[in-house]
Amino acid sequence: MMPHLFDHLDSVQRFLSLPPLGLISDIDGTISRTAPTPAQAQVSPVCQHHLALLAKRLKLVALVSGRPVVQMRQMLESEAIVYIGNHGFERWAGGQVEPHGDVRRYRALIDAALEDLRPLLAIEGILFDNKGATATIHYRLVQDREAAKEQILAALAKSPAAKGLLVSRGKMAIELRPPVAVSKGSATLDLIRDYDLRRAIYLGDDLTDVEAFRAIHSGEAPNFKGLAIGVIDEEAAPEVEAEADFTLNGVDQVEQFLGWLAEAVGSA
Repeated sequence: MMPHLFDHLDSVQRFLSLPPLGLISDIDGTISRTAPTPAQAQVSPVCQHHLALLAKRLKLVALVSGRPVVQMRQMLESEAIVYIGNHGFERWAGGQVEPHGDVRRYRALIDAALEDLRPLLAIEGILFDNKGATATIHYRLVQDREAAKEQILAALAKSPAAKGLLVSRGKMAIELRPPVAVSKGSATLDLIRDYDLRRAIYLGDDLTDVEAFRAIHSGEAPNFKGLAIGVIDEEAAPEVEAEADFTLNGVDQVEQFLGWLAEAVGSA
């Protein structure tokens, strides 16, 4: 079992001793409690408060999410935070959305794949979320989730358009992305380089966050060391705990940790 973070705060304190420091976090399931639909999710006010303090005390506070950056900004409304959306395919820069160069040519393919899957909408509880650069098919509200997941995967296997996309699994969801080397992992490495960080903490709860865990441990960023914190709940994939350095149990403990971190760097 992976060590629990609160049992190793002395180690984290030592980790923080070499600035510049950065904090990078997922949103859903990490600083926002899981909701029935994406539209109902809200960032914890406690997390918002601590992130605002940390943005003043660290070189970087960034959020990396599967959501579009416009949604991310609406959820937090902070100009001091860096927003990376659509699994790395969008970034908020200069007051506007800055898409990755490969995004535009795949939008039609994502539209076509969702059109191929349209018959699935007859299943009560299936939701399509077309985010332009990526898309998500949610089945959290379906009565038989396992059967719904298999139906979605079977439909994708038959879709000509989906064959040109990357299909991955998340929490009660299937993700469609352009098949290019962009991910939460590559976005995290870009942030580390752009802000010349020597230390960074990454918080995440889903399989797409495992890409970032692996990236901060890859050694690709020189003179850098990262700390991966897996946020665990009953829906977390085993890989999240296996690839993390330490774990926290749900958003409640993320709130506590961010409060501790704000004090730790504030007194440094």
